[in-house]
Amino acid sequence: MNISNNSTSHEVRITQHSTFKIQHSKCFIAFLCLLLTGCSLDAPEETSLHSDKGISLTTSISPFYGEEHSRSNIEGTDFLAGDRIKLKVICPFSPGKEIGETTWGHSTDSYWLLKWNGTTWTNITSDDKIDVEAKYAYMSAPNILEHFEAQQTPYVYTASTWSENIVFTSPSNRVISQYSYVFHANQQDEKDYLASDLLWAQNIMQTGSYNVHLQFHHVMAALQITLDDSELSTKISDNAILTLEGMPDIDQQEVVVGNKYAEYNKDKYPYGMTEKEACSAEDNGKVLGIAINDDSKQKATVTSFANIEQNAIYTAHKSGKVYRLILPPCSLSEAPVVWLRDGNRRFKMTLSIKEFTEGTLYKVTMKL
Repeated sequence: MNISNNSTSHEVRITQHSTFKIQHSKCFIAFLCLLLTGCSLDAPEETSLHSDKGISLTTSISPFYGEEHSRSNIEGTDFLAGDRIKLKVICPFSPGKEIGETTWGHSTDSYWLLKWNGTTWTNITSDDKIDVEAKYAYMSAPNILEHFEAQQTPYVYTASTWSENIVFTSPSNRVISQYSYVFHANQQDEKDYLASDLLWAQNIMQTGSYNVHLQFHHVMAALQITLDDSELSTKISDNAILTLEGMPDIDQQEVVVGNKYAEYNKDKYPYGMTEKEACSAEDNGKVLGIAINDDSKQKATVTSFANIEQNAIYTAHKSGKVYRLILPPCSLSEAPVVWLRDGNRRFKMTLSIKEFTEGTLYKVTMKL
């Protein structure tokens, strides 16, 4: 039996999934009345459209422009076990809440939270130590993989990687839990470099689907600097540190990606994605800036990189003679400066690049 509802009408269809004989019309009418009375718009429905596993979610990663292979791990192969994504489902042309659009208050902004176990996407559990429901407690997230979506209206699936669970109390004493991507200026540790590589995906389907594929893209830029110390009598040691000076000061800040469908979000939360991610069609899937929580309005606003001081120092991740940095897409007023420090030796190089574009890898050789 398939029950479809919205804010103005209820429609009941008896299908071959429910097989029974109706011998008296009065009994049939009474059955329908009882069924409709029991329906609720505020709780998940059970319908005869059934799937043993719900939707099937698959993913892939597009490479940076300028590199042959995609990369979320250093080697350039795939997601790493433990990587997390947050998935938002929006039906922009439906006035009511369709299956998948809401978690019925069991996660902020009705995000579905998933992690990569090495072979497939699985649900976040209490073992992951996430305050999913903003209750100062660890719990499992609602599981979208258990929901069968087959509504005849366009579905928009938007997902991004995230690394930190930020919990705070608003001036109205409401507990806010956010699942945020946070940028690290110091990327020496591999985990901080990988966490800074923000991946984003969006797929639009004509109806709800049991099979959803998300093609992730790098929305930050990347810089690869290869050292050439062939002319040095004393080669560069393994302890050398490389920094990039004159970059936007966004350390430990949440970077926001635009979503042109955010305005159609039906579950709005304070400091939530509706205000942060709303954008024009031209900015869909592009980095808008960093999120700033405005307690006076109890909402989050976005500050663009153009309005952020460019005096920060980023520290690169080292792999042999190759140094890597994840950078925000931005236009700089002055060319950034590379410093290599090896014991008491110092080497300096000014980059010729002043504009970094999202999804692009810039390769530079530093000849010493």
